[in-house]
Amino acid sequence: MNDETGLVQNRLSTALVIALLIALATGCGTLLKLAGSEADAIVFESGELRTIEEVPLAELDLACQKAVEMLGYEEIERTYEADSMRLTARTVGGEPVELQLAATRPRRTELRIRIGVLGNEARSRLVLEQIHQSL
Repeated sequence: MNDETGLVQNRLSTALVIALLIALATGCGTLLKLAGSEADAIVFESGELRTIEEVPLAELDLACQKAVEMLGYEEIERTYEADSMRLTARTVGGEPVELQLAATRPRRTELRIRIGVLGNEARSRLVLEQIHQSL
């Protein structure tokens, strides 16, 4: 092994260790954001599923309403602010469901989904899939 190859391998190993430390310190969601574009990432962190959708806020709001209806959830409350919306519902089993939308650009909206008090990744992904089907 020549000196140049060893130097490249050493730098690569250092970068990998740094990425691992970032993931351990802040959660895997940060590592996903470093690895790919923000729009591609679906991150479950702190009990909440987060993603960026390439659709306007109003269109995503309508898809969320349809998804809640299709899943048989009872809508409790919907609140609107300038560039955001929050929909609160309840599952058939009584668990709270919270969908938060925030426009980040005219055709880009951040979506946050929390099912239950502590969060449920599998059920949150089910809601996300239903939202995607409703778009």
